[in-house]
Amino acid sequence: MGLDISVYKNIKRTDVEDEIDFTAFVIDESWKYKIKNLEDGKDYKGEPTDADVRYAYSTHNRFRETLLKIIGRNDLLLEDGKIDWVRIENENQMPFYELIWFADNEGCLDFEISNILYNDFLKYKEVAVKYLADDDYTLQKYLDWLNVFLDGKEANSVVVFS
Repeated sequence: MGLDISVYKNIKRTDVEDEIDFTAFVIDESWKYKIKNLEDGKDYKGEPTDADVRYAYSTHNRFRETLLKIIGRNDLLLEDGKIDWVRIENENQMPFYELIWFADNEGCLDFEISNILYNDFLKYKEVAVKYLADDDYTLQKYLDWLNVFLDGKEANSVVVFS
């Protein structure tokens, strides 16, 4: 079991049980703005894209730690290299914040948040390529996320964590 990220485009609300692809929600009340273009708790259908990310939850945590290193924010890592969750919440202007400060297991990100993240991934792509030169697996995951947010940033699209 692990993190499974999908993207749906041309989404529409549905009440037909056989048509439901996802339910719009976030698990933290303070994240409601991340789905402001969706109706919280409502069911949707859409067209799945080819963009996805799949890996273990622990790998996602390591990936988020790597993003902090790529942007030079090692100050937000504890001595053991893990994210300092107490401090990260207040860093909302930091690149990748919307992904780092989000659930690692479930929820949705609307197209506006995906656009922010797409721009972050694009801006730091060259840095990531250099930083991850000896880590093909993590570099591929970086590129997978870039593609997820490329698709997710289109109007009427959503990135779904499950």
